[in-house]
Amino acid sequence: MVYGTNPEERYSYGEVSDENRREFLKALGVVAGGAVAGATLDDLRTEVSSSAAEGLAEMGQAVQDGLTGTLDEALLAEQLAALEGSFGMLSDLEAMGVPERDASAYQELTTAAWAINDHLSEVGFFASAEANLPAFTADHIEETTRQLLHINALPATLSEVGFSEQEQTALVVNIVNAREQLSWWMKTPDYPPADAVDDGVVHEYVAPLHQRAAEGSLLWIDGLDHFLWQRKPLVTDEMIDRGLWDVKSMLGGYYLLASAARDLAAGDIADDHLTTLTTASTALTIIGQEFLIGDVVRITDDKRAPRSPAGD
Repeated sequence: MVYGTNPEERYSYGEVSDENRREFLKALGVVAGGAVAGATLDDLRTEVSSSAAEGLAEMGQAVQDGLTGTLDEALLAEQLAALEGSFGMLSDLEAMGVPERDASAYQELTTAAWAINDHLSEVGFFASAEANLPAFTADHIEETTRQLLHINALPATLSEVGFSEQEQTALVVNIVNAREQLSWWMKTPDYPPADAVDDGVVHEYVAPLHQRAAEGSLLWIDGLDHFLWQRKPLVTDEMIDRGLWDVKSMLGGYYLLASAARDLAAGDIADDHLTTLTTASTALTIIGQEFLIGDVVRITDDKRAPRSPAGD
């Protein structure tokens, strides 16, 4: 899917445009030599060097050491297999369009993810990630994205659930190009304490950053059945297409997170890769939410379906 990209957003819907590729490379300090639309991960690897991973490795070890329970490899593997099936349902949702009243097609996408989420919360994974990983600063986004491009786990994992090479590239490019949206998400301690404000958000009621991102993405997906049905007269095919890319991105982020947790349970992931994949997966769940709002939830007059003639 390729749409005219808002220059302020530079968001890729499954395929990377020339402009988005240039923005991505510029953000990582690379002067783009050629302008080839639909650049692949291999193309970007040749232009973006990896960086020293010592700090990332220390963070990953700290996340592991900070767990308060034991990750269940068998449970995670079982639920990952179930979550894989959710990606096969996306084409059915595209064909369906707007759900019927009381439908649960979108909710069914997240059943396995919620089981994974409960387990990660129980063993303290989200709390440890909050304590040991930085928020989405420009430096952290740049460093982890450089590493992300150069680890085989990314294409291998996303290929399992049907992301094409172009779609994989779009996910990585979006992490950097949507860095402004990522910067809006603060760690829990950065919110003021309850006794410091008269109203507004206080940190006593804010979940850890990575948990907030993961659960938020699942809640947005769960709500689409009713939301789309309620607004059926306003919804266009383009909204459905864009919304499904956002949903696929969020599910892809969750699948990356759960895969990293399963590999950690098996003792089969490097410390720096744990940091990189946890950061990238959280970024994808955040980005999907941020753009789902503009793509589907806030239906302005210029985007809505044409009004039906009176009497129709």
